[in-house]
Amino acid sequence: MKRFFIQMHGIAKKCGLVACLCAMFPLTGFGQRSVDLDFQVDVVSNHIWRGTDLGDVSVQPTGTVSYRGAYASLFGSTGFSGLDIQRIDFTLGYKAPFGVNIGATSHWKSGLDYLNRYFFFDEKLTAHVFEGNIGYSCKYFNLQAYTMFWGNDFKMNGDRAYSTYVELSVPFRLGSVDLLASVGGTPMESAGWTTYINTPTPLYDNMNDYLYADGPAVVSVSLRATKSYHAGKFKIPVFMEFDANPYTQKAGVVAGVTLRPFRK
Repeated sequence: MKRFFIQMHGIAKKCGLVACLCAMFPLTGFGQRSVDLDFQVDVVSNHIWRGTDLGDVSVQPTGTVSYRGAYASLFGSTGFSGLDIQRIDFTLGYKAPFGVNIGATSHWKSGLDYLNRYFFFDEKLTAHVFEGNIGYSCKYFNLQAYTMFWGNDFKMNGDRAYSTYVELSVPFRLGSVDLLASVGGTPMESAGWTTYINTPTPLYDNMNDYLYADGPAVVSVSLRATKSYHAGKFKIPVFMEFDANPYTQKAGVVAGVTLRPFRK
């Protein structure tokens, strides 16, 4: 198992390096011939991330710049309650024409640093986590693996966790409704959640001990149904999703709408 952690660490570092190189020096001959900009905003009734409920009604903008397979994307999530977790994710990656993708992401969440500082990079106190990603997608399925390799990602005993999440999703269609079935899990113990109580010293929250689970477990099962409606020249996708976490034995239903001002 220790060898697995070391291997995943190496893979994550290589993914991050290659993703950055691809973003700076895109491979020629692949993908579109011009820079493409995409922007959308999702409004959701609940903020669910990898089987964890991070808050209630949230606005989630996503912007992506891509060129010949290389891309940079920025994702954010903002709730309307002070108790909701705010997120900022920045990703550099590359999608090959034969389906393989690699990337590196900086995840930031509110509530981990007691001052909620974004530009604060003390490895053991920062609210940032850096994560490597590798995957493969085609019209039949999408398989992705993610491993955290730097930042706020530690086990209960203080060791680096290299928290890993693997997800398989399968799209299909029934009538005029697009469906997406997904299942995700972790192969090992993940990081422990931390919280701060008026002190820079991290304290573990025993109500939610683990980012994913205390060992191999399925932590996310979901089924999303999406149907697009026309508003003038624009299509507005509306979706409803059932989410369950077998590890925590929790479930919920999420509804949302996607706004894409640059797409007709």
